[in-house]
Amino acid sequence: MATPKTKTSKVWDNFILDNVKKVVKCNICKGDLAWHGSTSSMMEHLKIKHVGVLEDDSTRPKRSCASPTAMDQYLQRKRPVSLQQATALTNSILTMLVKDMRPMSMVDGEGFREMIRQFNPEYILPSRTHFTHLMEKKYEATLLKVKETIKEVKSALTLTADVWTSRATEAYLGVSCHFISEDWEMKTLNLATMPLEERHSGVNIMTWLEEVIAKYDILHTKIKAVVHDNGSNIVAAMQMLEEKHGWASVRCSGHTLQLIVNNALKEPSISRAVGAARHLPDQWVLLEELTQGLQPFQCATVDLSGQEYATASCLPQLVKGLQRSTQQTRFETGAGKAFLASAEKGINERWGCLNTISAEKENPIVLSASLDPRFRKLKFMGAEDGTRVQGSIEVLAIKEDRICRNHHNGL
Repeated sequence: MATPKTKTSKVWDNFILDNVKKVVKCNICKGDLAWHGSTSSMMEHLKIKHVGVLEDDSTRPKRSCASPTAMDQYLQRKRPVSLQQATALTNSILTMLVKDMRPMSMVDGEGFREMIRQFNPEYILPSRTHFTHLMEKKYEATLLKVKETIKEVKSALTLTADVWTSRATEAYLGVSCHFISEDWEMKTLNLATMPLEERHSGVNIMTWLEEVIAKYDILHTKIKAVVHDNGSNIVAAMQMLEEKHGWASVRCSGHTLQLIVNNALKEPSISRAVGAARHLPDQWVLLEELTQGLQPFQCATVDLSGQEYATASCLPQLVKGLQRSTQQTRFETGAGKAFLASAEKGINERWGCLNTISAEKENPIVLSASLDPRFRKLKFMGAEDGTRVQGSIEVLAIKEDRICRNHHNGL
């Protein structure tokens, strides 16, 4: 089989030339046509036998590039945004403001508006007032959802309270709630980031925290503990709440650990070495010692920073490990020895009573450790105290079982 050397007609897409037999074979019906050197017979064959396969280029009108078709005009025509599309775009912007914690004033920015115009010129960006209204509605809907979630929680609740200051020197009270889901997963809900305009006294902090709890309809009996930092005012507030509601006051282990390290680093000789490190090469010996000495504290900080697992139960064993590290590490420089001594002193002062137990008051840290399979043998404390803790666990288990039975029976 062969084909002509030059094929300028589209008809050859459907035929094959046999120069020997002087025929062309149709690729569609496999029929043979006599070949006389032109495509006329082939064209007629396609028009009659295979209608629509090949358009006649000679009869099809030519289109000028300067004359757009109706389809071009339709595509180029500006179409208004439907209500559904506009709502979806507005909700996407609102979600961005929430997730990225952007200020409402962002929608007034000329750069932001220009970006939206580039995305969709026909979309009219709502005003800042409109977004504020939508944000309030979203907040109310989220509040109801969080309240319903807390209401359905069957486990006890633990709160975290923290008074902090923004870069703009504005004070806030942050409150979060922690619990274990039915799937045995640690869950955290942010309850409040409350601006504080009054004095941060212990009484005021206690009142603010009770207001947050009331806002979410949380039963006082459902709260077991409140975790907080070592600030004197918030410590005073938690002591009052402990006396009033029986909530255990638990100081944040990560914050306590940082206080110990920061205080140990305040040794005058260490401060001088850190400040002059770039100019005094002989201080690198001390800095190498500090790197070694700080490593256990860095590991402890990472362990205490978990969000998806309990950290209270590992604290006694962790503190014991830090004590062993400061006691067994040996440094040559006087400043290095001073760091170890200061760190050991800080651990003993701040966590010296960590494992203390008494008949009058439960120790939530020790109870937590006794329920953790890793530490349930309580090797970090004496055998006699360990036996007393195990006895307390049995009493609490019986008490909780009785409460559950009474609740189930409707008593």
